[in-house]
Amino acid sequence: MDKPLISICIPCYNRADLIEETINSALNQTYPNIEIIINDNCSTDGTWAILEQYAQKHNQIKIFQNASNLGAVKNWQQATSHANGAYALILWSDDLIEPEFIEKTYALFDDNCAFVLSENVEFATDRETPTSNFGSKGQYTQEEYFNVVLFKNLLRFPYSPAGTLFRTKDLQENIFHDIPNTDGIDFNLTGAGPDLLLQLIVASKYPYFRVVQEVLARWRSHPESITVLANKKKGLKLNYDWGRYHFVANYRKELLGKYKAITWVRYHRYGKIHKNMLHEMKNVNMNIFFLIKLFLS
Repeated sequence: MDKPLISICIPCYNRADLIEETINSALNQTYPNIEIIINDNCSTDGTWAILEQYAQKHNQIKIFQNASNLGAVKNWQQATSHANGAYALILWSDDLIEPEFIEKTYALFDDNCAFVLSENVEFATDRETPTSNFGSKGQYTQEEYFNVVLFKNLLRFPYSPAGTLFRTKDLQENIFHDIPNTDGIDFNLTGAGPDLLLQLIVASKYPYFRVVQEVLARWRSHPESITVLANKKKGLKLNYDWGRYHFVANYRKELLGKYKAITWVRYHRYGKIHKNMLHEMKNVNMNIFFLIKLFLS
């Protein structure tokens, strides 16, 4: 039986110094039937010229360029809109995947699986750091995922869809460039929040997701990367918490009492930056038992 087409979607902007390594990691896949979609967000540094050279040499590569800079998340939407495969992944233009990434993630898909992700590492020129510890199991239910990612992510599930293979339709239908909030956050600017929301929504549609228990994705650490920004003291925490709140309020209302409890804890832990979010939940009854459990854990 012929293997289905799988799309590697690479949204990019001003990556002339890094994009070749990323493209090569996509080209080196052992899975035989791929297309590589690269959507340039009106780069000004020579990135487009590099993409043109690659597209001339490799039939699998299809390149597109926006007429103007649309912002980060709208560029993700553009990139995934061009995907023709039954399955797809987003590969950030500064990250890498191992040659067997698609082969091994696709092999774990079935009709009840939301997505398949691999373990990952964060790397820089002089170091490499594991960033996940969820590989002790090969499968997680949606409820296991929500209990971890919404409240206390001790397993360090990624907030980014990088390193994850999805059904293409799930990617195309569930990337949102804006999340309603009362803090004036422009989510299209960095993508922090919409990335996690995408995974939460897709996870809610299927009984479980699966994990390849080896490192097949490598995330580059540099001053402009979302990984670095998110790990700063306050970083992008509020962005991600608005994404979580939007998911709970619209897809898992039964968890609102718990979510108010964890937001109250975060409000005191991170300098009261969650004031407006708590106000949004003023009519929600806090789950006091869960609050006590948070303090005791």
